[in-house]
Amino acid sequence: MDLQERLKALIDHAEFTPTELERKTGIDRMRWSNIKRRHVRAGAPEIEAVGNLWPQYAYWLVIGLMQPEAGHISPEIEETRRNLKGAG
Repeated sequence: MDLQERLKALIDHAEFTPTELERKTGIDRMRWSNIKRRHVRAGAPEIEAVGNLWPQYAYWLVIGLMQPEAGHISPEIEETRRNLKGAG
């Protein structure tokens, strides 16, 4: 999975609309919509904005690796944690 795919996965995981992303980041909703549809590639401003919104995912987003012991997780790990808490 490359950075663009990880960014799309993170946006999908967060279930934010492009309008919500615009409100939270100041980046135009059409830009977010085009990134999500993979019509354009995300640049540094979008990657930085997402890293600021979800710092726990920033390392995974940029590098593609996780360090759970340091708090650097992926949306998949977060979902697994939620499911385990709900099961217990």
